[in-house]
Amino acid sequence: MKKLHILSLLLVLLATITSCKDYLEEENRSNIESDVYYATTEGYDKLVNASYGTLRNVYSEPWLFAAGTDLFVEGRDPQPKGISEYRDLTPEEASVENFYRNSYAAIQVCNTALYFNDKTAASSNLAFRKGEIKFLRAYYYFLLVQNFGGVALVTDRFTQPQGSFKRNSAEEVYKFILDEMTEALGLVQDNPSEFGRISKRAIRHYLAKVHLTRGYEQFGNREDFVKAVAFADAAIAGQALNISFENLFFPGNERNAEVLFSIQYDPASIQNPQTGGNNQNYWFGPYMGGQGATQGYPQRAYRLVPTMYLFDTFTQQDARFDATFMIEYYSRYYDYYDKSNERNSLNVRFYYAPKWASSAADIAAWRAANPTRRNNTQVIPYSAAWEASNSTALDNATPAIKKFDDPKAVFGNPTSTRDIYLARLGETYLIAAEAYFKMGDNNNAALRINEVRRRATKPGVTGGMAITPADVNINFILDERARELAGEYHRWFDLKRTGTLVERTRLYNRDVRNWFNRGINPFEGNGGALKILRPIPSRALILNEGEFEQNPAYR
Repeated sequence: MKKLHILSLLLVLLATITSCKDYLEEENRSNIESDVYYATTEGYDKLVNASYGTLRNVYSEPWLFAAGTDLFVEGRDPQPKGISEYRDLTPEEASVENFYRNSYAAIQVCNTALYFNDKTAASSNLAFRKGEIKFLRAYYYFLLVQNFGGVALVTDRFTQPQGSFKRNSAEEVYKFILDEMTEALGLVQDNPSEFGRISKRAIRHYLAKVHLTRGYEQFGNREDFVKAVAFADAAIAGQALNISFENLFFPGNERNAEVLFSIQYDPASIQNPQTGGNNQNYWFGPYMGGQGATQGYPQRAYRLVPTMYLFDTFTQQDARFDATFMIEYYSRYYDYYDKSNERNSLNVRFYYAPKWASSAADIAAWRAANPTRRNNTQVIPYSAAWEASNSTALDNATPAIKKFDDPKAVFGNPTSTRDIYLARLGETYLIAAEAYFKMGDNNNAALRINEVRRRATKPGVTGGMAITPADVNINFILDERARELAGEYHRWFDLKRTGTLVERTRLYNRDVRNWFNRGINPFEGNGGALKILRPIPSRALILNEGEFEQNPAYR
């Protein structure tokens, strides 16, 4: 949508949470100048765009989405221990408070945009914009209810401090989300002319996901899975996955036909290239050194590194392995993109030999295939050392996740101007598959999974990677989601939704497993309750003058 330029208006609209009166207090925006401006076509358009822009703040940290899962562990540098290992998770956890704060700030921007929708100068777009904002607000509540369970449903625009909020039940929040998204579906366009605006397909994708998620709850039922199937298949709309996985994530290809919803980053909207943009390319993988500005590699945090489970879930036939990890690192890392047509002539600096090609004979054959380019390569064979830890001394000790690379980014963090995918067609197929499985229809579940695996199969593989209905179970679905969606801010929700968070982190997350090996369940909290939900931040409870209970497991 011309990339939704987020101007300084966003800074005016974001809620301030510093008042001792109220955790959700906003700036007082009741002055006549702002009210008159928001009622103009220009002012209202910027208000709507600012509502989209709030996604940037909500997704500014990866911890609540990716840490403490079966896919990522702590690397050489630390993660927030409470998020990554659970035992130390308390209501004072800063990452939880930041997420809670940013989500409610975003909701208040949406509430303001909805308030001015019928006070704005006549425009043919007002109904569309109302639908977009209603969806965005419901989306934020979907993030909140998954993390915290029941939360306060705040739907009014505030111009004065509010000191008391009631906690709604999770069942009430889910009903609100579905009602709002259903209304939004009837208002937005099928195919908006501006890329990035919410479409009917995007809303159908999320209606499917919300119903799928609610179906696992005690107040959910089989009808949720039936509706999830209907909405997911409607969002798919017969579209096959025809873009190669490599091209789906190739830098500059973010506006492709499989992207249903993304966070927009246009360089023109970034005021400071040294600090603006996003940091999705920063978190996932090893530190590479401090000379990336001159030597052409990204700055990386060494804080979210892949588990051995993530590496092991791929097979040799799966093209997503090479498309997810940088297996051959050239002398200049970014030459992989900048000189993509010259790769056969580029020297290889590092080669991460996969588990199916790690024997001495395999590595010797790899060098012999192109000795000029490979004789001086540092080969790092597949081993347990790929799962880096705080004792890992070397830079580049583990393959980097390359899906989010941005060769145009300034060396630093956060500086990427690539869009962040929130919903794409590959996931829609997997949502449909999971819903069919929950209905007991493994035939249709396998069909949806096989479309994802068809696209993922390397060319020339005899028989492809098709599965049978008998192969379908929840662990296979989670494995397929790992291969397809690694790093895309879904994994904690996947494990929480399916009730496998404790089981799979105990099996596959080294840091969580270490606690269990010492006879300690790190999830066990106050009164023996498990830390499956995140804690309501202490400041939110202290500043709320009404009754608002903390989640079980937290004091």
